[in-house]
Amino acid sequence: MDVMIVLAISLAIYLLLITSLRLMYPEMHIDWSRINLEEIDFPPDFSWGVATASHQIEGNNLNNWSEFEREQNKERSGAACDHWNLWKGDHQLLVELGVNSYRFSIEWSRIQPTQDSWDEDAIAVYSEMVDSLIDKGIEPVITLHHFSHPVWFEDLGGFYKRSNIEFFQKYCERIFPYFNGRVKKWCTINEPEVFSIMGYFMNMFPPGKRSVLKAIRVMKNIMLAHGQVYHALKKTDSQSYIGIAKNVTIFDPLRRWDLIHWITSIILNYIWNGAIISSLKRGRMYGTSMSITKNSADFIGLNYYTHVLTSPFLPQTTEIDLPSRKGQEITEFGYPMYAEGLERAVQMLSKLEIPIEITENGVADSTDKLRPIHLKRHLWVLSELLSKGFDIRSYFHWSLMDNFEWAEGYSLRFGLYEVDYDSQERTLRNSGRDYAEIIKKF
Repeated sequence: MDVMIVLAISLAIYLLLITSLRLMYPEMHIDWSRINLEEIDFPPDFSWGVATASHQIEGNNLNNWSEFEREQNKERSGAACDHWNLWKGDHQLLVELGVNSYRFSIEWSRIQPTQDSWDEDAIAVYSEMVDSLIDKGIEPVITLHHFSHPVWFEDLGGFYKRSNIEFFQKYCERIFPYFNGRVKKWCTINEPEVFSIMGYFMNMFPPGKRSVLKAIRVMKNIMLAHGQVYHALKKTDSQSYIGIAKNVTIFDPLRRWDLIHWITSIILNYIWNGAIISSLKRGRMYGTSMSITKNSADFIGLNYYTHVLTSPFLPQTTEIDLPSRKGQEITEFGYPMYAEGLERAVQMLSKLEIPIEITENGVADSTDKLRPIHLKRHLWVLSELLSKGFDIRSYFHWSLMDNFEWAEGYSLRFGLYEVDYDSQERTLRNSGRDYAEIIKKF
């Protein structure tokens, strides 16, 4: 066959394949200048909330994260927001915002500081917190594992060793009755993909490894842990509402006419998103049968922040600005604001055919110039999704207040309340006032 004919046929196949991919996976962009962000509608039973995590706000925790900070000579979390001592005042901030739901995590390392000890005093404090929220008409939503766990568990190998899952399950089974009845909604684990990939591949979370195989192994184990805990707790109380918080980061090809970029984005989307969805939907993950994870959630929590434009040269650090499309605004975290992606993320998780809770959505913005528009754009998209019939029950803004942002330390500020870490004074930002006004309308 003539070389030119072969080349022509090859080019035609390439163009057909690329065109098909572009049609199958459109990258949605909205002309925001044409959108009235005030035109939103939410049902009266919709839950409005904010979210936090124990290690990020409580202060002076001794866990795998505090050890990682010390061993890697990273910024220390230290007193953080001193929430462990100031929580009563922080609960008043929730009242000021007008939220009717609050997602927070309880710190395993406080409750079980050693393998053979159980701190009833720490449990009593968390119990007081739950009662305080209920008294204020705010629904408590507890996360059982939000990136941090006891040092002794980490020393045993953490979730890298499948045999260690039993320690987490026993902890969850033991702590559950203290709050069950007062707490209806539970997240077993926060962002299994972030925990696994950041800790075992990107070297940014404890234990600070760089291995694809280890990251995948940990992700499978932590999903098994979720499945086992889900079924164990449902045996205790079949009426409890238990799910998992999934970060959905959408990976789009940097150049939409480049097949290599498409292949990269498809692989990353499966590793980050598809594998966990498959685990929950089919009981299979990375070719492994995991029947205990099939249908192991009453709801799926969606943590949504952005999309990432991918190529084979995707950086393995968050310390640089990621690529963006023309006109996109870059957040202080280095990624673009992409509210349109919230619809794509919801569509992705709707395959599970269970209710969706927006368990996190926010932006790092120390000046509070971007956060008001970020908030309103995402709520506009959410309102549109509800009008289309998607079963979305809640919106939890990340975060109530500035806090210790894991690998980025105190450099990033996600709070509706600004925190002065020297005085521990909290100051409501304009975006917080905007959120409170929106909540009042509905």
